[in-house]
This record gives sequence, structure tokens and C-alpha cells, in this order.
Amino acid sequence: MPIFAETAEAAAPGPRPRATRGFTLVELMVVLAILALAATAVVLTIPGEERTLRGEADRLAARLAAARDVAVIEGRSVAVNFAPSGYGFERRVAGEWQPLPGRAFEQHNWPGDVRFVAGDGQAAARILFDRVGTSPTPQAVVLAGGDTREIIHVSATGEVRRGE
Repeated sequence: MPIFAETAEAAAPGPRPRATRGFTLVELMVVLAILALAATAVVLTIPGEERTLRGEADRLAARLAAARDVAVIEGRSVAVNFAPSGYGFERRVAGEWQPLPGRAFEQHNWPGDVRFVAGDGQAAARILFDRVGTSPTPQAVVLAGGDTREIIHVSATGEVRRGE
């Protein structure tokens, strides 16, 4: 009977070692759900045309205000030149226009989906800030992209604002 006892013990219910290791269906479903949430978050954070245009308009307005401040601090005229390809900053030194130094004032090209038009419809424009921060060339700068557009206003008093 000892043979029967060994067979009975082998057939007895209890934990058996798993021959194959792997993932259960529930574990796979949880991983797929997490990946789907991550993909959704990435898609929602990709900037669209409106966000890109608004960001570009905000950067331009900030740089214009900084150029006005440099004109006041240095006590000399500062100009911003706009073209269809981008814009750049200059200051008047010893009767000549020279590029305004500083990383914030480097030549900036428009992103591929942004178009520039001066407020009067021209393809090029120049905004000047005199040494007291006023602008003898007040105007509006229009940035357009897709169906959206942003307007940056520079008043005669040198105030820079974004919006209609």
C-alpha cells in the first residue's frame, strides 16, 4: 500500500508550482489603460495653432516692452524692424543703428505657421522707442496663423499691449 499512499498525496489538492510564468489578462488590461491615459495627456498638451500664435504674440509683446525699457535706461533710441521673415532690434549709437545686444534681442524668425502684417497692411514695419520710452511711430502689429490672429498695439506713450 505504500504505492497507493504516494499516489494519493500527489493527487491531493493544494498549491502547485506554476510551470509557466506570465501576465494575467487583468494585468495586461491595466497596463493598456495606463498607456491610453498617457497618450491622451500627450495629445492634449501638444500646442495647436491658437496656442502657438498666442505664445508668439506674448513673446513679441514682452520683447517690445523690454526694448522700450532699454531705450529709457540707456537714454537712446531703440528700433524694432519687422519683415515677413521675422524681426530684430537696433539701437542708435553715435549716430548709427547697431544691433541691440543681448539674447532677448537677437534676430527672431517667425515660426512657419505664423504670418506678420503691419497694422496698415504693409509687409514691413518699424517701431521706434525714443530715449524717454515714447513711440513716435505708434501702430498695431498683426500676427496671423490659420483662422486665428493676435494684435499687438504700441501706443504713442510707449505702452505695449496684446489684444483687440
